[in-house]
Amino acid sequence: MIRFAGRAALVGLALYACDSERNLDRTDTARSAGRVVVTAGALRGRFPARPDDVRGDTIIEGAFGMVVGDGSVFVLDQLASRILRVDLDGELLARFGSPGEGPGELTNPFALALGPDGDVWVADPGGSRLSRYHVDGEPVADYRMPYPVINFAVLDRGPVFPTLSAATLLGSAGPGGEMAELAVDETLVPVRISRGPEDRVAPHVLRLARLPGGDVALLQNRHGTRFALWRVRLSAGGERIEDVRPLPLPGWLATMLGRETERIRRDTPAEFASGDFLIPFKGMHVAGDRLWLAPATSAAALAVGVPLRQGDPLAVVVADEDVYRGAIDAAVVGERLVVLYRTELRTYDLEPASAGRFSAPAGGG
Repeated sequence: MIRFAGRAALVGLALYACDSERNLDRTDTARSAGRVVVTAGALRGRFPARPDDVRGDTIIEGAFGMVVGDGSVFVLDQLASRILRVDLDGELLARFGSPGEGPGELTNPFALALGPDGDVWVADPGGSRLSRYHVDGEPVADYRMPYPVINFAVLDRGPVFPTLSAATLLGSAGPGGEMAELAVDETLVPVRISRGPEDRVAPHVLRLARLPGGDVALLQNRHGTRFALWRVRLSAGGERIEDVRPLPLPGWLATMLGRETERIRRDTPAEFASGDFLIPFKGMHVAGDRLWLAPATSAAALAVGVPLRQGDPLAVVVADEDVYRGAIDAAVVGERLVVLYRTELRTYDLEPASAGRFSAPAGGG
């Protein structure tokens, strides 16, 4: 559960009962034991420490995403072709990679994942490879991939990622870069995982994250409200998918994002608003006993924590406009809210939200 440092805030959390109405645009009913609402409190850490600091080794040139670990945040500084490891107080701990195509260098880093041993893995689709680093920034190895990988998770057996095959859902990479497709019975492939031309899963809309116990969270990050969240269990040897089942999401989340999507489309020139161009979530992170989703279009919820333990409440983080403005990702790590911006990382205390600060839209549990 969410902890709060040095305060009896847990007692004062606003806990709301949720309806058990059917989740909108879902194949399963999503239910929650309740909802905990917290808000961003005092600013506790930032990187760079001073916004006017322009030294190349102490800035974020152009962040694209992040992953969170125990007490650390790994920032994908795509513009500088490197990864920065920063603690929750804003202290720079390590740098990973530099521009180039050689060992330990990066050309176009696109996604990050942490391995079970703490190593940092970077997807570099420009070079069709995965690069692996120790947590201190020391390069370990590069793994050539059969095609560019842009979303993946690292399990005990190695990386897994969406395949380009119509017959399989996930693939796995061996030490030499060879790929094994993970066979799956068609009855286990959820109908809500949308497929594209030639009945293929679109890999760029499938996000993966390693869950406690070795399962994989799979987010169908399909545009608008066509999203879904699944828990995938692999066989002990990892050769096939044993089970795929939904992780519950509240109906009000689809309602909220759907309304925001339509509002943005109305305010966008027709030539840009004609297609499905709005992804629902900017980020997905596993921290503690929750999987955190950062809604892309919402001005109401900065992060939503989906419980991984049965009976735990859903967590919703709200913030003021200054925190929202320019945010490209957000998650909760321990007792801190972590928010990533294009050129800055900030961490905040967490506090109970005042009553009425967040009201779920009608239309779902």
